[in-house]
Amino acid sequence: MAPLALQLCGAMCLILVAGGEARLQAGREDPIIGSTVIHAPNVATDAMKASAAIHTYLGESKARDKVWDQTVEARANAPALYPAKLTDLLKAQNKTIDVLGKATELASKSMAAAKDSQTNAETLYKGKMDGLSKDRVGADFKSEAADLKMAMQVP
Repeated sequence: MAPLALQLCGAMCLILVAGGEARLQAGREDPIIGSTVIHAPNVATDAMKASAAIHTYLGESKARDKVWDQTVEARANAPALYPAKLTDLLKAQNKTIDVLGKATELASKSMAAAKDSQTNAETLYKGKMDGLSKDRVGADFKSEAADLKMAMQVP
């Protein structure tokens, strides 16, 4: 065989072996060298913090509702437990109010950041729109082309 044919044959064998190894490695748990690895975000935004705080509030509210149900049941069925259940209810309500305050604070901070971002975007794009109006946007290019055509015609 000619040297060029040997080189081509060697290249084809290398491609086949590499392709087979890639298929074998596809089932492995560790990523293949050079592959892209996508990581979860590690910085919470204001909106993410507010959302987590609201979910926490909803969980605390459920717990408070459960304590309320226990208090109502104690009043009806176990009057001796009623004062202790009222104390538990007060603690649950206070905890819920504290969590709600934190959620409200984070939500207002998130809303302020969103409004600032929107204001900045509106200012930026208004400036871009004003810049477009300075150029020849809206010019009558058809009539200009017709005038140019008439001026360039050879008599």
